[in-house]
Amino acid sequence: MLHLIACTARDAAVRVAPPGARYHLESCVDWQLTARASSFPGRSGRCEHAVLMLHDLEPATDYVLEAGASRLEFRTPECGGQVVVDELIAGDEGAAAENARILTRRIDGLPRNGTILLPEGEFFALPVALRSDMTLRFSRGAVLSAPSSRAGWPILPARDASGAMLGSWEGLPEACFAAPLHAIGAHNIVIAGAGMLDGGGDRGDWWTWAKETRDGARRPRGLHLVNCSAVRLLGFSIRNAPSWTIHPQGCRDLVAAGLHIMAPAESPNTDGFDPEMCEDVTLEGVRFSVGDDCIAIKAGKRADDGADDHLRPTRRIVVRHCLMERGHGGVVIGSEMSGGVEDVQVSGCEMVGTDRGLRLKTRRGRGGTIRNVLFENVRMERVATAISANAHYFCDADGKGDYVQNRTALPKGPGTPVIDGIVVRNVELHGLANAACVLLGLPEAPIRGVLIDDLRVESFDPDAVAAEPVMACGIRPMRHEGIVVEHAELEARSLKGISRSERPVSLPDGERGELTTGDVAKALAYIDAFCRDYQHYKEGAWCYEDGCIYRGLVLLHRATGEARWLDHLLRLTGPQIAADGTLARYAPGEFNIDNILAGRSLFHLAMVTGDGRYMNAATAQAGQLEHHPRIATGNYWHKRTYPDQVWLDGLYMGLPFQIEYGLATGQPALVEDAIAQFLSALELTAFDRFYAHGYDHARRQPWADPKTGRSPAVWARAVGWLSMALVDAFELTRDVRLAAPTAALLRDIVAEQHDDGLWPQVLDAPDLDGNYEESSASAMFTYALLAATRLGLGDYASAGRRGLAALVRDRLKTGDDDRVHFTTICHVAGLGSYGGGPYRSGTREYYLEEKVVNDDAKGVGPLMMAAAEAFCG
Repeated sequence: MLHLIACTARDAAVRVAPPGARYHLESCVDWQLTARASSFPGRSGRCEHAVLMLHDLEPATDYVLEAGASRLEFRTPECGGQVVVDELIAGDEGAAAENARILTRRIDGLPRNGTILLPEGEFFALPVALRSDMTLRFSRGAVLSAPSSRAGWPILPARDASGAMLGSWEGLPEACFAAPLHAIGAHNIVIAGAGMLDGGGDRGDWWTWAKETRDGARRPRGLHLVNCSAVRLLGFSIRNAPSWTIHPQGCRDLVAAGLHIMAPAESPNTDGFDPEMCEDVTLEGVRFSVGDDCIAIKAGKRADDGADDHLRPTRRIVVRHCLMERGHGGVVIGSEMSGGVEDVQVSGCEMVGTDRGLRLKTRRGRGGTIRNVLFENVRMERVATAISANAHYFCDADGKGDYVQNRTALPKGPGTPVIDGIVVRNVELHGLANAACVLLGLPEAPIRGVLIDDLRVESFDPDAVAAEPVMACGIRPMRHEGIVVEHAELEARSLKGISRSERPVSLPDGERGELTTGDVAKALAYIDAFCRDYQHYKEGAWCYEDGCIYRGLVLLHRATGEARWLDHLLRLTGPQIAADGTLARYAPGEFNIDNILAGRSLFHLAMVTGDGRYMNAATAQAGQLEHHPRIATGNYWHKRTYPDQVWLDGLYMGLPFQIEYGLATGQPALVEDAIAQFLSALELTAFDRFYAHGYDHARRQPWADPKTGRSPAVWARAVGWLSMALVDAFELTRDVRLAAPTAALLRDIVAEQHDDGLWPQVLDAPDLDGNYEESSASAMFTYALLAATRLGLGDYASAGRRGLAALVRDRLKTGDDDRVHFTTICHVAGLGSYGGGPYRSGTREYYLEEKVVNDDAKGVGPLMMAAAEAFCG
């Protein structure tokens, strides 16, 4: 029953597991540790888990471990000497640079096989490089934390002097910030102990630019080991990595045992453990609770131009007795697998609340082979899809294009991925939501050699909502399904509680609630051409109409990483923002809440460029809000010319900006004030369903109900502004007070969606004579539904995708000028007097009288946002 997993001078990992055990033992095991010919006083305890960690042992000592009826004898190796780094400065983030210098000096001075011991306390340090033949140990209560600032943070170049891959990002050689702890080309490294490594992702801005670069570099990992060998990671905890938590890259002979790997649920790309182009890696008794995949086994990515000189295979990966408490996938292979992955064994694991259990993901263009995967003796609880293999995974900018998503056979080549040889046996599922097993292969390279033997569904989740089980275009939603295959060969034996479906994974072309092949390219081509030719809406004055386009460009740049969207944004904002941050023809004294919207682009520009003028401009706009007049409830006036009035569009124009500014400048009172204004405005404008366009606190306007102050009708675009405002505010704050009203509003929006995927101009009167399907509101709803799904506010993905598909197919039309136009957009609608024109009464009939145009920024901007959100999904 006892097996020595790893042993170093002062730490050991022992497997205490009878046959068939998983992460938790069925019954606790009493153990006792003694030493021969030593002053070691002996130690005893009870073990609840399959892996027992023993810390603070003595070097060069013979030990006897007894557990139950089993006995294990082992000897700790010698140590070259232990140094306690007691000169570190505790609890002071400002000491990060000095602490890094102290640690580096101590490491450089270590004898061969020497040990650095971190004492109890929290110590901030800039990234530290480890070397060969050394041990870094954490005392119990020791925390090594990365600082919040990137100042002085070293950067690893994409390649070293010999041209070998060094820095990386998602399988390609790219410059990246060095990890808080990292090692390059080192041999015989130990990191051990009962303390903590904190990557600082929650303190800095790392998680706000997930797919971007800063200072020419990608985000760091938490622990990055490049081309290292004979590595032992024992017993410590690691949390809040800026991106992947532990990333062995090109390593050999690595053992990780008894670790606890943590990241917040919504943190981007915070995989737990990602061995990439590695050989002989063992994980035992590791506990995961992360924001992305728990374990993601990778083998590099072939570049878009076919470059593959950096690729190496990943071989012989063993995962035993691990616990995956949360994550996108329990054990994942891909999507970066161009070098090939083979001989993966997963056994004795538990997965609770992960989106998927065993997950294979790849796509055309990746190439490489996944071969010989064994997945056995695993228990899953509340997992959406237990087993999945997806060869149409829609990653990268072209992931939803025809080449990746086409379900007809294409010619084979170096970019054709192969999946061959998966054995799943003795797996039990509790509370299954969507499907037990979904296999989606390529028609030219079907998934082969899949055997499922003894798969048991003990129960289904009664509250499960039908959803797409794999991330590919045109997938039919599933709920409580068994085994579903398309372009895959499968042998299934001994199934309990499920059966094999005769229905394919994909929807027929005519039924897809997803963009069909080519639609994404059509949408992006239109958006790119629109932005290339775009002229400022008000002759260069800083305004909300331009702000809609800027917001779309920000989200497209974040979602795709493509430089063209940032180039458009820089070109368009350039003439409007002076070197000192002065904004073109911006008059704060007008107290026009609309003019704040464009300011949301300033935060992205500031992060991308590092240019101080953008935050100067944001501060000027925040100054308007500081003095902006309010009604008695604390809500901002819509404009100085519209006193005492609150409009739904004003919530979108001003409050998310205020939240972003408050977060960026460390002013939580601004965030709290914005949330309070949201909650108050919802009360002031609420009908039984939906919300009024406007509210007049003074009851002076003819459009205002004399008792409630509300305008009389539900205008779709007003509700669209509100839905986007609430979703954006929730994403920024994760404040639970916003969750329920946002979800309730989105459910009502879905209920009013027409069969063709669009929404009417007057939202709550679908049978009103002349009520037409309006494009800007439909785009706003589409964005809000897709973003809310990503944020966990509910499952609105199907409705959102149907909306986007309808907008692309039905509203992007080629005109007489042979150019594509975005059609059927309400030009302007408001309340009260404006520009000497007819009085705007706010009735249902009024909204049907306003002019309808093409290519207006108020429609194109939300279309851009929705397209960006589709990439995120």
